Amino acid sequence: MTIKILNRMQPKISIITPSFNSEKTIEKTILSVINQQTIYPLEYIVVDGGSTDKTCEIVKQYATNIDIFISEADSGAYDAMNKGIQLATGEIIGIINSDDWYLENAIKIVEQEFDKNPDLDILYSPIKNYYQGEYIATFIPGELDKLSIRFTINHPSCFIKKSAYMIAGLYNLQYQIAADYDIILRLFIKEFKFSGIETPLAAYSLNGMSSSPLPWNRAKLIKECWQISSQASHHFKQVSNQQRIKAYLVWIINEIFALPARYFLKPPTARKLKSLINQYRKKSLSEYGKW
Repeated sequence: MTIKILNRMQPKISIITPSFNSEKTIEKTILSVINQQTIYPLEYIVVDGGSTDKTCEIVKQYATNIDIFISEADSGAYDAMNKGIQLATGEIIGIINSDDWYLENAIKIVEQEFDKNPDLDILYSPIKNYYQGEYIATFIPGELDKLSIRFTINHPSCFIKKSAYMIAGLYNLQYQIAADYDIILRLFIKEFKFSGIETPLAAYSLNGMSSSPLPWNRAKLIKECWQISSQASHHFKQVSNQQRIKAYLVWIINEIFALPARYFLKPPTARKLKSLINQYRKKSLSEYGKW
C-alpha cells in the first residue's frame, strides 16, 4: 500500500478520482482538475486500485498538485470512491472517473452555485459525451421525480455535500455498475436539496462502467437499476409496479434494437441514426433524460 499526503488544507471542494490501470486516460482527467480556475482552495484525491500499468507513475508526475494519493487493492471503483469520501476534508465533493474529465471553469461554476444557494446539497448538470476525441452528444438530465423508476441524471456531473453522504451513507458495494443511482436515490428519498444547471460541467468517454456497449454489461446495468428501484418502491406509493415494469420493458426493447448499431456502427454514426429515429417516435423518453 502507498499513501501519500502532500498538502493538507481545508478546501471548499474535494475532487476524488478512482482509478485502475488507466494509463491511457488518467492524465487528461488529472489535468482537467488541476487546471481549473477556482475561487477557493481545491483538494484533489486520487484513489488507485493497485494498478499494474503506468497509472501510478503518471499520477506521481503531478504529485505537487495532488493532496492525497492512495494505491492499494480494492473492491472496485465504488470502493475507491468511498475511501476518497472518508478522506475528503472539503465541504463539497465531486467524483470524476479516470476516463472522464471536467470542462473549463466547471469548479468555479460549482463554487458560485453553492455560494448562491447555501442550502443546496446536490448540484448536477448536462454532460458531454465523446468517442475517440470526437464530440457525439450532450446528455440532458431527466425529471427528478422519475428517479423513483430510473436514474435520470449523470454521476460525473454531480457535486454533493459531504454532510449529505454522512447522513445518507456511502456507495453500496453490492452494486457493481449502478451504485451511483442507488446513492442519488437515497439522497432524493431523504429530501436533500437538488439543483440542476444548464451548463455542462463534465464529459465522459464511451468506455466507462455504465456506458459499456457490451450486452452483458447493459443487462447488468438494467438489472441493478431494477433492484434499486424496486427496493425503494415503498417510498413512492404514487408509482405503481405496472409503471415501473412498463418503463423497464421499454428500456429493454430499446437496448435490443440498439444492439446492431452498437456492434456494427461507430458511436457517432449510431448516435445520428438514433436521433433520426427519435424524430418519428410517438413518445419521448426525455422524462428519464435524453441525448
